[in-house]
Amino acid sequence: MLNERQNILKFSCAKFYKNGFYKTSMDEIASEMQISKKTIYKYFTSKESLLEETINYSLAESQKKMLAILDNGTDVINKLVLLLENYSSEVSEISDKWVRDLQIHAPNMWQKIDDFRTKHVYSIAKKLIRQGRREKIMESVPPEVIVESFVASLRAIVNPDFILRNNISMQQAVHYYHEIQLKGILTDIGREKYKQGKKKFKNKF
Repeated sequence: MLNERQNILKFSCAKFYKNGFYKTSMDEIASEMQISKKTIYKYFTSKESLLEETINYSLAESQKKMLAILDNGTDVINKLVLLLENYSSEVSEISDKWVRDLQIHAPNMWQKIDDFRTKHVYSIAKKLIRQGRREKIMESVPPEVIVESFVASLRAIVNPDFILRNNISMQQAVHYYHEIQLKGILTDIGREKYKQGKKKFKNKF
């Protein structure tokens, strides 16, 4: 039963990201999964409930990946590159339809995503700053200034309204956000290590 519910969440999450959720029906999901609509309603009382649970699922999966990166024993530059690679991979699956639907039809769900990101940006940034200073690759800027700057920029740039208004993709917004923020806090040595670290990945951001 758990696998059945998990499979519905995974499929619906991918479906919503690609086609948006507003015009995606429960009938369509059931048909493509080759299950009955009754099976979906056994776990989710409505499409709104399914939408919220897919968001909870995607945020939980994202958190697991971030914590795994933070807890490994590598240097802070490698962690930054891995975090950026992971985030870029996640948002590459997000279509304009999903972003538009969040903006128009479910701003409360976007607020949930934003609250989650803000909470974890604070936690992640503090850990990375402490490590970066120990490794002497981050500037001696007060941590509070860095964290608040990160959060403010994230909310201003990586959000549906900004993305649609300026006709850029979510992936581009994430790229610009990280590049601007990191170049401001890394030392010359840190910037060179970051540049070299990105070359390890196929995704050139």
